[in-house]
Parts: sequence; structure tokens; C-alpha cells
Amino acid sequence: MKQHIFVVDDDKEALEEIAEYLEDEGFRISTASSAEDMWRKVKRDPCHLFLLDIRLPGENGLEITKKIRMTSKVGIIFVSGKGDAIDRIVGLEIGADDYIVKPFTPQEVLIRIKRVLSRTASHVYPGPLSGPDVEQDIVIFGGWKLNMGSCTLFSPSGEEVALTTAEFNLLKAFTQSPNRVLSRDYLLDQVHESGWVGYDRGIDGLVSRLRKKLSSKMGEPLKIKTIRGLGYMFTSSVETLHPDVF
Repeated sequence: MKQHIFVVDDDKEALEEIAEYLEDEGFRISTASSAEDMWRKVKRDPCHLFLLDIRLPGENGLEITKKIRMTSKVGIIFVSGKGDAIDRIVGLEIGADDYIVKPFTPQEVLIRIKRVLSRTASHVYPGPLSGPDVEQDIVIFGGWKLNMGSCTLFSPSGEEVALTTAEFNLLKAFTQSPNRVLSRDYLLDQVHESGWVGYDRGIDGLVSRLRKKLSSKMGEPLKIKTIRGLGYMFTSSVETLHPDVF
């Protein structure tokens, strides 16, 4: 069965060019020029990867990605202009797997698609998270509760705290290896999955944002300790409740 790719771009010429090329390379392609058009089509025809223009009219690529990541780990590659650097960074933090900058060659798109699909091919959209990474365990630390199945975090007072996909993956990595020094390179792999190429210092901003979300109003010590020259350590004790005990 051919892998299904959804190309979403309001540039008709670029849309037709990349769609034709990818079809010649053996993929099944669907296209849309807006989010509204895409949502309508993909509900009837699940796909393995989205090639998303960031600056779509109406609902943009960032907003689409947030919705997709609520239920699926399907592959997502952003298409952006040269001046969209901030949007690309935000896009990666909320769950995109890669990005490509216009103008590009079809051959470059093909290489990036194959790279992402090698990691995400078992996932489709729409549909729930699937595969061995989906746990229903509840991880507890300092009164906080992290649900591994629903990707939700609750404060000691019971309030749900919103997490981006990158923040959830980072917190998951910390809670799986408490009181161990984790390098920036290791954390980057956990946040964006193995094979993603990025800057090791890029993890610092993400850690900073996660720290703020984990800081209580009572002024308790931060739970993520910086180990100079090495990386970070999650210093809280962690308890895991498995499905058969709750």
C-alpha cells in the first residue's frame, strides 16, 4: 500500500509541482489550499504525513499542528519562507518533525519526507496515538501528576497545566531518569525523536519554560537542576502508578 501524504499550500503552482513529483516517486498524494479544505478531506482519507505551509490563509500551519498533536504522532513537515525563523522554532516546539525553506527543490523535499517517515510511518491521522510509546501510567513527583497516555499534567492543586508536545517529551525524559545527569544532545533526541538535527543549546529555552510551569506559587525549589558543562538533572523523587492500580 502506498504511503499517503497530504500537501497543504495556498500556492497553487508549488502545490501542483510537488504533488506531481511525489506521485512519480510512488506516494499517494492529496492536496488542499486551506485548513478547512484539508480537515474535510483527511477525515475521509487518513494520511501518514503532512507537508504544511506555515502561512496558510485562515487557520495557519501552527494552529493545525496543535490540533493534530492532540491525538496523533503522524509526520509533520513545515514549509516556510526565509523570514519565518521564529515560526519554524515554535513549530518544532509544538510537535513538527522537520521544516523546509522556500525556494526548495523537489529532491530536497523527498529526502526530508523519507527521513521523517522512517520514524513515524506507523502513525496515521486521524486516529489515537498508537504503538509502544503509548502508556497509561500516571507519574507522580512532588504532588504533580503526569498522565503518559493522555499527555496531560496536573498541578498539586489539581489544575491542568498546558504542555506543548516538546515540553511533554522533555518532562517525560526527566521523569524516566530522575537524579541522573542528562546531556543536551540526549534531551534533544528525546524531544524531537532520534535523527532530528538541531542545536544543543536550543534545549535551554525549552527547559526554562518547563521550569516556569513547574514552579509553584509557594516558591518551592525548582526541580530541574543545571549541571554546568554537562546538562540537566531532574531532582525530584518519582513514583509511577500503573493501570492496574488506579
